[in-house]
Amino acid sequence: MKYSDKRVLIVEDQRPFLLMLKGLLQSMGATNIVTKSSAEHAISEAKRTKFDIVVCDLHLGADYKNGYELVEELRVKRLIKTTSVFILISADSTRSMVLGSIDRRPDDFLVKPFSQVQLKSRISRAWQKRLFLQPAYELIEKKQFTDAITVLNKLYKEPSHYKGHCEQLLVETYCRKNDCKRALAILAPYTSGKPVLWAQIALGKTYIQNAEYDKAITIAMKTLKRNRFSADANDILALAHQGLENREAALNAIKEAIKLSPYSVSRHLQACEIAKQNLDFVTASLSCSAIWNLSKRTVHKNSLHWCTLIRSLLDVAEHSEDQKQRNKYQQEALLALQRGKFDDHLLKMDRNFDMDIFGNIVNARVSAIDGKLIDAKKHLVNSQVAIEEKYAEHPTAYLPDSINVMYTLGEYDDALALSKIVATRTDELDQNSASMLEQKAEKAKTNLANYQQFNREGIQHYQQNSFERAKASFALAQNYAPVNIGVALNLLQCLLQLFKIIDKADSQMAGECRRLYKLLDNIPLKDAYSEKYSNLRDDLSLFLGL
Repeated sequence: MKYSDKRVLIVEDQRPFLLMLKGLLQSMGATNIVTKSSAEHAISEAKRTKFDIVVCDLHLGADYKNGYELVEELRVKRLIKTTSVFILISADSTRSMVLGSIDRRPDDFLVKPFSQVQLKSRISRAWQKRLFLQPAYELIEKKQFTDAITVLNKLYKEPSHYKGHCEQLLVETYCRKNDCKRALAILAPYTSGKPVLWAQIALGKTYIQNAEYDKAITIAMKTLKRNRFSADANDILALAHQGLENREAALNAIKEAIKLSPYSVSRHLQACEIAKQNLDFVTASLSCSAIWNLSKRTVHKNSLHWCTLIRSLLDVAEHSEDQKQRNKYQQEALLALQRGKFDDHLLKMDRNFDMDIFGNIVNARVSAIDGKLIDAKKHLVNSQVAIEEKYAEHPTAYLPDSINVMYTLGEYDDALALSKIVATRTDELDQNSASMLEQKAEKAKTNLANYQQFNREGIQHYQQNSFERAKASFALAQNYAPVNIGVALNLLQCLLQLFKIIDKADSQMAGECRRLYKLLDNIPLKDAYSEKYSNLRDDLSLFLGL
């Protein structure tokens, strides 16, 4: 391999080791070498220059982008060529670090200290492989999967050391095309032949995709017998048990996978989903915290992950029967909200995110969990008014918790309207939030149906001047929608009609009117509701002396 015509980037925050690496590469023949002390500076340089070789340390400072995150960003943003080689190096040889590195798919991972011979052979081996597979890589990058498969089949027939790599890419490409049958045909020789780890993992994943969960479990268990430290095999077990609705087994498997390799966002996302199915909201919150910490410096950074972290803490509180635990997680959520106001990562990633608006939504959920429904309603209304004033469209980050509180308060029409917006943004919303909304909607289904039925009956009775029956129906509707403004106005209107008919004070009815007045008078109302309430306010003052 000729190094003199290769552009080399070295990323290392420790100057002595950076100089040593530069010296090693110069002695190998490299002349065009750029050195950077941080991933951020490396990315800026990669935007100007397409490097052929990148050698990067894993740890680049406690609060800065690390080597994991650099290789991911360079590949996702296509800041390096398909032939470019990325070598990750680290003095940390712990299993979790090594597995975490492999998850990001650098071309190789070297543990310090290493020799020039080792570095040279690893770079050369990776370069030759990428050069051979370049036509397929380019087509896969463009998502031209059918053409990529044609090229890979041609490359497979050529004499080379890369037949296994061709097979691996073919399986992955067929799976991306949802063609499990052809993927399994390639993997067939590995079902009973020599146990090759990549093939066993690929078999398990393909069985999962094909909903053959028992076969996936069998292959995963065989893999774990040979390699008990395989996080991927535990992932397969978790997904297979989840598919079979063996929820406890799925949770145990994903916990083991995280224990072995805790630096994968996708693994933690899967853990959240499985944990919630097991009603283990504490485990879900731990993974949500990990997702935020793992993603906030990456190409996948998103303020939604931070919102999901706070949401997960409130989920624990909402589903807890223990008052101390409920208070603890509510306080943790509010503390996380306060810390977010000073988090540079959050502030930089979404300049349009309004902490005060989200704070109102969070406080609405906290109040709803505590049963303080009127306070919850005030916080919620203030947030929704502010959203309408500030944004042309409702931001996705605010939707899940807003809908959650609306269902709790019985504001079903508003919840359903926002849910329609969510349905148009499925690619923006994370799976955790989507699952929470599905569960909330399912749980609210019966209450929604009862509310709609009794409110509809109340309107029919009112139109027939049967005010006593209308009052009874609206009161039943309010049982299922305790602070729903529409039904509150309907009930108040009905009570005022009864006041006119009986022409005398009724203490029970007066108490009902005062309760509704307390609900309606201090909350900003939509224009239609405000007009209706204004028309009722004079009669209310007349009968109650307000």
